[in-house]
Amino acid sequence: MLQSGNMLQGRYRILHQIGGGGMGIVYLAEDTRLAGRRYAIKEMSPAQLAPQDRTWATQAFRQEAQILANLKHPGLTPVTDFFPEGSNWYLVMDFVEGETLEKRLEKAPGGRLPLGEALNITRQLCDVLEYLHSQTPPVVFRDLKPGNVMLTPQGEVKLIDFGIARFFKVGQTRDTVNLGTPGYAAPELFGGLGQSDPRSDVYSLGALLLQMVTGYDPVLAVTPFPLPAAGSLMPGLPPHVAEAISRATQLSPDSRYSSVGELRQVLFPPVQTVHSPITPATSSYTLPAPRSQPTAGPVWSKLLWIGIGVAGVLLLGLCIVTAMWLRPWLSYQPVAPFPTDISSPGAPTASRPVNTAASTVYPTSTSALQTRTAHPIAFDSQRDGHWEVYLMDENGLNVVNLTNHPANDGDPTWSPDGKRIAFDSDRDGNWEIYAMNRDGSEVIRLTNHRADDDSPAWSPDGSRIAFKSNRDGNWEIYVVNLDNLGVTNLTNHPGIDQMPAWSPDNRRIAFVSYRTGDLDIWVMNADGSDLDNLTRHPAKDSFPAWSPDGQRIAFHSYRDGNAEIYVMNADGSGLARLTNHPAEDWGPSWSPEGSRLAFTSDRDGDNEIYMMDVDGSNVVQITDNGASDTWPAWSPMP
Repeated sequence: MLQSGNMLQGRYRILHQIGGGGMGIVYLAEDTRLAGRRYAIKEMSPAQLAPQDRTWATQAFRQEAQILANLKHPGLTPVTDFFPEGSNWYLVMDFVEGETLEKRLEKAPGGRLPLGEALNITRQLCDVLEYLHSQTPPVVFRDLKPGNVMLTPQGEVKLIDFGIARFFKVGQTRDTVNLGTPGYAAPELFGGLGQSDPRSDVYSLGALLLQMVTGYDPVLAVTPFPLPAAGSLMPGLPPHVAEAISRATQLSPDSRYSSVGELRQVLFPPVQTVHSPITPATSSYTLPAPRSQPTAGPVWSKLLWIGIGVAGVLLLGLCIVTAMWLRPWLSYQPVAPFPTDISSPGAPTASRPVNTAASTVYPTSTSALQTRTAHPIAFDSQRDGHWEVYLMDENGLNVVNLTNHPANDGDPTWSPDGKRIAFDSDRDGNWEIYAMNRDGSEVIRLTNHRADDDSPAWSPDGSRIAFKSNRDGNWEIYVVNLDNLGVTNLTNHPGIDQMPAWSPDNRRIAFVSYRTGDLDIWVMNADGSDLDNLTRHPAKDSFPAWSPDGQRIAFHSYRDGNAEIYVMNADGSGLARLTNHPAEDWGPSWSPEGSRLAFTSDRDGDNEIYMMDVDGSNVVQITDNGASDTWPAWSPMP
């Protein structure tokens, strides 16, 4: 076993052990050549194995390196190196921040997750498993279980530990070695029912979904087969989910879904949406015409009928109608109409206040909260058991749950007039972009695609929302026009592009990209042209945020070993570190006047919202809740 400070290949310094997989111990290490870059290094020591296991285990470890080196998907961890040293073998992979699904389930009430969260994890697992099974020959994971599923702080799901994955061999009647975790592994992995194939992963995915939605732990069962019916464990479970689990976990491979894609179709049936513009006569969200030429409609007709012949009443009616037309949701003139054919079912009709009397931390310093017009902060929180969008005063008081939905809602972004909030949600089975009033009312869906659309960013002119999507197979930056919901693809690169952020002048978009092999901050024109890498650093730089004057960009980076908040000029020069704390500080958001930054930090043990001056001084904690509070977004208006 390696100790802290041990060196491998004269390059990788071991920090500490972070886990163990089917094939060995996993360590966290730092790269001494590329400062700030951290890796997960997996060690396989044949000497620790029984003599009869050493040959196949060494072959399996080499196969794991071979498999991962040739695969590229957002749901997989890239391999960067593979080598023997001494009598052991080592596999070097990018280090993934987050926690395993096993840890998440341990903390969840009753050992089960909200349905929306469970389905979101399942949908992302479908994505990566379909990718593996589409290889030639297909790659069968064979050990899908909570401990091998990593959940990142950004909500992404990654498979880890390919120690027993294998290539499907046409014509082979059974597996050479029987491996897998009882309870999750399909019967054929234990011999007697033929070799494992993609349907083996279908079984494991069904078993995993059963545990996530019911709390049933198959590892604790007296016998691994058969699994109990999901509906008997959780009577309120949607029938199509219970049926999907039942068929996916049939003992005979021929009785299961033939592919992960077939299972996906049952769990997430396609939704039909009309994307053509809706005429004003049928749309209740149409913007008003100029005041001097009010648009005729049912309300106007009624008022004119009532007020006919009475000039005073007519004038009063006109004023009332004008006020109705100019209600906050519709008053921002540059934004085009929202169609009504994408209304979200089950949207909240009223926001729900949250008692914060016992949870608010009052600032210990007042210099970061000087006398100025107060602007509320929207943020994500799990304080109700799943992710919701909340609103609070900038001192942490008057917290209100805006979304209040059993699915997961997050990543809030404000319209430039401060009247509306866009966010992403998996309430329809996969992640889509939605918008609502700042009080949580009138929720509408803006995108509708079987892929994931998330991380919205509202343009300063109010006419568009940029977001990231994997609808073409990779994570790319897209823009949805709010007049007709037409979607435009801005980036098209095999690397991952994500987290868009508009410049205040509406001309540029900053984003995060893996296209050089490192996670860097890039900028491009609003049409996707003229790309430029601003950070060019081997560490992970993420979450760009423009200052209100457009002169600077704040972001977080792991270049000093953990996440810290940095700021640089808009051209990438003048880099300065603002925080310096052993905890993770991430996700900066500028105050409207540009003198402060809100950010997320786990310096008190869990994620909370903090605030500081733009020089990094006067840090104050704004929230203090046992759940995670993340992703602050400062309203541009009081």
